[in-house]
Amino acid sequence: MKHNIHISFENILRKNAVFIIIIILVQIIKIILVLIIMVIWWWFFSSSSFYGDFNLSSTKHGEDGEYYINMYQHLPTTPLAVNELIEGHRYFYVLYNKQGKKIWHSPHYAYLYDNVNPLFIPTKDSKLLRYSEEDWSDADIKNKIKEVYGDIEHNQH
Repeated sequence: MKHNIHISFENILRKNAVFIIIIILVQIIKIILVLIIMVIWWWFFSSSSFYGDFNLSSTKHGEDGEYYINMYQHLPTTPLAVNELIEGHRYFYVLYNKQGKKIWHSPHYAYLYDNVNPLFIPTKDSKLLRYSEEDWSDADIKNKIKEVYGDIEHNQH
């Protein structure tokens, strides 16, 4: 009888260990799912994913009128966006050609100040966009122009 109780106790411990492992695995799966949902939310509902006249702040045209840049205000769609808006990093930029086709969008993680004046907007001859984040950043838009027009030389448009 004593031997049967001991074996029964070991079976209970094994069953509890398996149960505990299952609970831990379920919790890990829940955490992974939450992280995946957060990444998907950030990806599809980034504060700079949606823009238009409703959040347009200002427009600056290039020297030769070939390109212009719109400065849009970020939307408070994520906790990071709300924090950045409170700190004063409210804007992102979108570069267009004179026909209104989008050429370039500032990085989705970029929260920029409202100082649009130090921007260097590209011209027909210069395909370099320069803007200020924490320090100066350059964006070579030759490939973006090629995607829009199908070729780099678009002076015939």
